[in-house]
Amino acid sequence: MEAFREALPGPASGEHARSTLATLLYEIAEHGIINLPTTRTKWDAGRPALPEQVRLHTATSAKSATPHRHVSWRPELDWAYSARLTASQTEDLLACNRWFRDTRNHPDRRAPLPLRERSYDIFRHEKRLDTLITGALFAPGRLTLEQLATYREPPPLAYRQLGNGDTMLVVENSDTYATLRDLLKPDPGRIGYIAFGSGRAFEASVENIAELDGIHRIVYYGDLDAEGIAIPARASINGAQHGLPPIEPAMGLYRLLLAHEPTTGDIIASDRAHSLTAWLPGELRQAVHALLAKGQRLAQEATNRNELGTESAWR
Repeated sequence: MEAFREALPGPASGEHARSTLATLLYEIAEHGIINLPTTRTKWDAGRPALPEQVRLHTATSAKSATPHRHVSWRPELDWAYSARLTASQTEDLLACNRWFRDTRNHPDRRAPLPLRERSYDIFRHEKRLDTLITGALFAPGRLTLEQLATYREPPPLAYRQLGNGDTMLVVENSDTYATLRDLLKPDPGRIGYIAFGSGRAFEASVENIAELDGIHRIVYYGDLDAEGIAIPARASINGAQHGLPPIEPAMGLYRLLLAHEPTTGDIIASDRAHSLTAWLPGELRQAVHALLAKGQRLAQEATNRNELGTESAWR
């Protein structure tokens, strides 16, 4: 935790620091950058559990590794001489190598560009960097966005101002967003803004909220499945880096959703379920953990316009 506090003092200093770290570790592991312990004895007794150690994922199978070929790597890619790379990774690095070479004496060509514009510049494919930045080539000590003179431009956040309240309600999916927008319009209460999260896009678009005045609270309503819970947890980490308050669950809406019959989803391992549900308050955590562990889910569309129009407890 001490290293976490040094790296991310904002998210690491709050009451949810442990769940924030667990979320980040699982996210990094899912992208193949680290390996988490597979035995329970290698995890501590906290909630959510944290690993005692992690291993960098550096090994690749003999089939996927490509033999070393003679390449004069640019200084920015010195690490590639000793790296065990797949054929695909080698081709991607060769494209970066050419870009470093060709732009060395052309500072105008190294002027910062948004991610997809730089991706097209290097690979002639605008979405190639979207894939690469979550993989092994961007592991610590390897490529960085700064080296490639690029940055991630957050996607726009669609929102509607409903009143003068200090709270923004973010809704994961479009139909539920439209339903809640229409129902809240006549009497929004504390809800000053309602926003369409658009699934995982909200993890980046959350940054836009910092440009709006008077928002002191952000609440979120999404699906009750692994991804639906991970989205606001990850967005909250990003938002903290931009001075935003922690993202909280929209309690009344989630209570209403939990009263519905669940459908089949993915079975989530107990440790992972503990990490995910740490974002939820105690009164919801146990029920949602059981839901995930049994391989069930609840889509937010279960709380439809008819139900939300007649119920008032969710407001």
